[in-house]
Amino acid sequence: MPSPLYIVRGAIFVWSHKPLWKYAAAPILISIVILAGSYILLYDLFVKLISPYAGQEWYGKVMYYLLLVIITVALLAAFFFIVTRLASAVSAPFNDIISQKTEEIATGMRDESRFSSVRLLRDSGRSLAHSFRLLGLYIGLLMAGLLLLFVPVVGGVLYTAFGVFVSAYMFAYEYLGYPMDRRRFSWTQKRTFLRSKRGSILGFGLGSVVLASAPIINFFFIPAAVAGGTLLFLDLAGTQSKGSVVVTD
Repeated sequence: MPSPLYIVRGAIFVWSHKPLWKYAAAPILISIVILAGSYILLYDLFVKLISPYAGQEWYGKVMYYLLLVIITVALLAAFFFIVTRLASAVSAPFNDIISQKTEEIATGMRDESRFSSVRLLRDSGRSLAHSFRLLGLYIGLLMAGLLLLFVPVVGGVLYTAFGVFVSAYMFAYEYLGYPMDRRRFSWTQKRTFLRSKRGSILGFGLGSVVLASAPIINFFFIPAAVAGGTLLFLDLAGTQSKGSVVVTD
């Protein structure tokens, strides 16, 4: 299967396996709360800022609604680039469970290691730390890329292309990261693995960019991306067929 379609495969996989639904509910709810809450607060703020410019004359009203459209588009872009990443970082512990259950179903192998609350906290802490580190790196790259806007004529196009490329790589980095975390991959080991599969990684990331940018659908994006990223990792690592690497303490 082409790697861009793994995000669709992940969505179908979650939908087809009811045991995953209860785990998928948490990141979906977190996404709805963060995305909707942020939109309402920021939208209200911007409307208050531009409302003084809405005069009684017809041209004032035209300008008001034109600014409203521009602000709405800008907010949607901001949600795609930043707020969705925040929702994913906050839901990291739940995403890890979705990834683990996806792997168990896909491979037919269960993690038979003895349950340990210490291990659970450690693994959850690792997932959160990696997710927020990735979020910080992501924001830093987007801010650095703002310099591209100063390029005459094509600055906006260059920055948009840069943002899509960075988003694609970061999506892949995060959602293939959960099965790597369970195998105790370090930050450097993750980078090495992803670089060795650059074509497939970017393909998955670009497919994720498309789905994440779709309004309403992006509320359900995170579980699909987690499952799709896990399935892609298993295929790339050669562990898809009844022989998953099971981590034990």
